[in-house]
Amino acid sequence: MARYHFLIALAVLSGCAGATHTATAQDLTPEQKERILKRFPRLDIDGDGQLSAEEIAPIRERLQNAQRQTKPKRKPVTRKGPTPTHANLQYGDHKNAVMDVWLADSAEPTPIVVAIHGGGFKGGDKSKYHGCAELQACLKKGVSFASINYRFRDEDPRGILACLHDSKRAIQFIRHQANRWNIDKTRVAAFGGSAGAGTTLWLACHDDMADPDNTDPVQRESSRLVVAGLLATQATYDVLQWKDLLPLKEPWTSEMQKASEADILVAYGVQSMDELNSEKGKAIRKERDMLAWMSSDDPPIWMKNNMRGGPIATNDQNHRNHHPVHVACIKKRADEVGIQTVAIAPAIGLKPAPEISMIDFFFKHLGVN
Repeated sequence: MARYHFLIALAVLSGCAGATHTATAQDLTPEQKERILKRFPRLDIDGDGQLSAEEIAPIRERLQNAQRQTKPKRKPVTRKGPTPTHANLQYGDHKNAVMDVWLADSAEPTPIVVAIHGGGFKGGDKSKYHGCAELQACLKKGVSFASINYRFRDEDPRGILACLHDSKRAIQFIRHQANRWNIDKTRVAAFGGSAGAGTTLWLACHDDMADPDNTDPVQRESSRLVVAGLLATQATYDVLQWKDLLPLKEPWTSEMQKASEADILVAYGVQSMDELNSEKGKAIRKERDMLAWMSSDDPPIWMKNNMRGGPIATNDQNHRNHHPVHVACIKKRADEVGIQTVAIAPAIGLKPAPEISMIDFFFKHLGVN
């Protein structure tokens, strides 16, 4: 029974502290401390009616251990297809900021296509694109190819933004290697699925993040893309907009939001919903809002979603994250600002004819015959 109460306390602490790995007694509000002590008075070892750092430490340690045990791990790399020219090449300061690169055999500088894996920013691996049809087609056409990893959202206090900035640096790193790798830095494309697609959209729409005065030469390079490909993408990572963009079965209630709060806080790297709705939080949300970044100078976008349409059940996260309406939202905004798109989502009536494949769309905009 004691173990049962201890595990319940872990769950309460996880919910109160937003399930962050740095939770301490000082992070809890007086109301949260009172709530925990009311349910679990035995935690108050010295009987002073207060929850001290020492009293919360054993629970925090158990919570951290539980998170480490359940944390998604990258699948072991199973190589298939051509051998990379450079494998597990470090491009950033995190252990997972690595890429595999296949350099095309060419006398002239080549374009390059960069693949960004999905997995909800919590899982996935660059090996997904080893031997993929896009890689094979690129090398056959004299186009170089890269597949990248990036840190997961729970490995950095910035949440999803850290994942996005790893991918941004990967693009800059490739440009920094352009002379050494025989790459034409003016012809860099990217694509991905799910979280990798949303990341690609963010890179395509965000203003150039080059920092010309930075002491790090990689940071001086452009982060912009020439063309982008999105498979089952999200329209924006300001997820508080989703209740107004997506066809939910039931109206979004405060209870539904509360159930999602812990996940939202980790994703945004904030401590409370009040902070997320503050001026600081609004700036954080805007930085992740691809729809807000879209402008007429952004590159052409190819996107496809084969998921069913229709209303989204409250508990169907997969349908919510990958509903074809995300594509419709992007197309609507792209049409408004004048970005060229190919939008394929049969379930909601987006059926361009003839349908061009993503790689052919890429070759067209990369100037590859």
